[in-house]
Amino acid sequence: FMKRLHTKVNLIPIIAKADTLTARELELFKAKILADINYHGIQIFKPVSDEFDDSETVTDNREILSKIPFAVVGSEKYVDREDGTSVRGRRYPWGIIEVENEQHNDFIKLRQMLLRTHMEELKDTTDMVLYENYRTQKLLSMGHVQDNNVFREFNPLVQLEEERRAHEAKMQKMEAEMSAVFQQKVQEKESKLKQSEEELYARHKEMKTVLEKQRSELDDKKKRAEASARPITPMEHHSAAPTTKSKKKNIFSGF
Repeated sequence: FMKRLHTKVNLIPIIAKADTLTARELELFKAKILADINYHGIQIFKPVSDEFDDSETVTDNREILSKIPFAVVGSEKYVDREDGTSVRGRRYPWGIIEVENEQHNDFIKLRQMLLRTHMEELKDTTDMVLYENYRTQKLLSMGHVQDNNVFREFNPLVQLEEERRAHEAKMQKMEAEMSAVFQQKVQEKESKLKQSEEELYARHKEMKTVLEKQRSELDDKKKRAEASARPITPMEHHSAAPTTKSKKKNIFSGF
């Protein structure tokens, strides 16, 4: 019966009338039930912890798991304890079993899981896992083949992961484009600087050549000026006079 239901509803194994068993018998009975469940591959609801849960939640989940299957005792009647307080439970000749006492049964843990800590998880499992599996099997049995590209199951976690990957890919693309533009700008700037440096070097070389030429010309002019301004010695004057007379003689010799 459980094998027919475990794919359609959340199964939570419970041992009713647990007050009919001793503590040792109850321990052995729980172990036998879990062994049969595992042997037949029956899926039961179990609280699951992840890395986002705090330590208190993880501890509560472990305590609940340790109580499965839940051994419960039920009663609608109130009985009076020796201290005069009234509690819901059962009276026996040897004592009282309290429904809301964790030392007597697992009713508190069962109520906590169903109504306080795991209600949303139970609803989500029913809606997103059990119902979707049932709907898929029903459609397949009717001959309908589902196109996963059109009717894709919506999973918020998968969608968030896909959006995160798309965002990371977009950021990497933008970073690569910005890096390429930056490299191009740097290369253009370096090319312009190199061209300016070459132009400055050529201009400097040209100006240096012009200055050297002007300097050489100035040196030549200086030497000629110094030579023309040098005083004539008597010896030079004496040696130069006959030449003058000779020239004059030659001039008048023709007449």
